[in-house]
Amino acid sequence: MFEQIEKTTKQLQGVQAQLTQLLYISAIEALVLIFEQLNQQTDASLEELPSEVKADLVAAIEAAQFKDLSVADKRQVIQFLLVSAMREDGLPANYQTTPDAIGMWVGFIAEKFLTTEQPAHVLDLGVGSGNLLATVQQVLNTADIDVIGHGIDNDDTLLTLASGVGALLGNPWQLTLADAVATAGTGTNDLVISDLPIGYYPKTVPAEFTTKAAAEKTFVHHLLLEQAVNNLRPGGLAIVVVPADLFDSSQADQVLAWLQTPDVYFQALLKLPAKLFINPAAAKNLLILQRAGGDASQAQPVLLGQIPEVTNRSGNQTFIKEYTDWAIKNRINH
Repeated sequence: MFEQIEKTTKQLQGVQAQLTQLLYISAIEALVLIFEQLNQQTDASLEELPSEVKADLVAAIEAAQFKDLSVADKRQVIQFLLVSAMREDGLPANYQTTPDAIGMWVGFIAEKFLTTEQPAHVLDLGVGSGNLLATVQQVLNTADIDVIGHGIDNDDTLLTLASGVGALLGNPWQLTLADAVATAGTGTNDLVISDLPIGYYPKTVPAEFTTKAAAEKTFVHHLLLEQAVNNLRPGGLAIVVVPADLFDSSQADQVLAWLQTPDVYFQALLKLPAKLFINPAAAKNLLILQRAGGDASQAQPVLLGQIPEVTNRSGNQTFIKEYTDWAIKNRINH
């Protein structure tokens, strides 16, 4: 089946290259047009092309046989297209697609927490192109957990991409174009996930944020940690990808002070494999937080662990058992 994935990807990449040249647009914008065509949507840009050229492009998209793939294989194709387009456009790190190796671990932790008894409301706070949400939903759906997906992002191009990704995978996500820091938390989600953008928040920080820096601009990923918890129902879980130096930065004291407030439980910090990051300075970890309330309680002890390399089968089996035992003991397992 990988041969068909590769064939479909290359066929659509060829169309993407043609669109960038014909319409003088970025690779990401060309990908939006391809997704719209696959979703049987029309776009004014394509209508501007000569009818024969448009017909050839539409035929080339159909020849990719994307619609014949399984949902899992469609997601693989979409991921390859997103990664290559973002690389071609030279987008900065905060725009890059979250790797499958990270998304699968987020999905594993989420699957242990959620149940099959009722649909789970899952919010990606900074959904970007939607790959992390799609990966997690695939893991949950495989475990017979229904998902009602939500996403927030302040980039309209990426949100359009995410909308296309959701439609192509049969996931009718509810997506919102907004500043996630300035948008009041709903307090309704069972699960919040996010590969947090890193950098300074450019606007005035609302006074209610505990993670607000006193005399300098505040790191946006610190503020979004608070917002992740604000968007959870009582007892809900947040699984967020954070920089490895989260607790070593110049503003770490504000984060630590917030983690000691009664509304949030710091449950686990899991180091991601170093090989996932070309630049060691860009290394990230998984931070697991839980909103107080319901049947939630502070884990004893906080789990500090190292996620093994993908190729380390015995190490992964050991880690999965240790995590599951800890989650059951601390009622973070269904």
